[in-house]
Amino acid sequence: MRKISMLLAAAGMAIAAPALAAFSVKVGAPVLAIPGNNDFQGNLATEGLTFYTADGATVTLSTGSDLTFEFMGSESGNRDSFRAAGNTITFSENSGFTGWGVNASDTAFYSAGAISDWFFDSVGGVSNAQIGDTAFGIFLPQGFSAGDTFRTRVLYLGFDDQPSNADDNHDDFIVRVTVGGFNPGGVPEPGTWAMLIAGFGMVGAARRRRRAVVAA
Repeated sequence: MRKISMLLAAAGMAIAAPALAAFSVKVGAPVLAIPGNNDFQGNLATEGLTFYTADGATVTLSTGSDLTFEFMGSESGNRDSFRAAGNTITFSENSGFTGWGVNASDTAFYSAGAISDWFFDSVGGVSNAQIGDTAFGIFLPQGFSAGDTFRTRVLYLGFDDQPSNADDNHDDFIVRVTVGGFNPGGVPEPGTWAMLIAGFGMVGAARRRRRAVVAA
């Protein structure tokens, strides 16, 4: 009975504690403070984000998961946009100021691995800006240096559509990306399914063992 109880407890842990997917950001150089002329500096600070990285940065997803993309705000004289998930997700804005908040949202499933299909575009500025480019900013908390790894389940991305200008602040288009932020109908993520199946298998094995003992 003790062994059966231990098996059941282990199965319960497997079901109740699925592995959580997260982003790993390899910080590029330089790491800069978000300047005061960023229109959303205060909003980002509320999220604990006061610095950003751009050149040479990379983003990796640890486990396959649904990702929620949200267009949070923009300040640009150009028409800027964001695309992801093989261009099946697109956000765009008319030139001008778009206040802070969820202006648009969409979701897509991503497999584990390096992210390579997030892009910012601009009519009147640079286009096809991707992770690691000067124009593609990733906002960070204080305390990270080039080469460090920042792990999080929520990323804030910022676009600088004219990075050679003095207005170099990555507030022209800001997108928030959340891991596991969307789970239609409560359906578990693929990693969770694996743990659920393993847990039920352990329960079945325990019951079969118990029947065998009773029969003997």
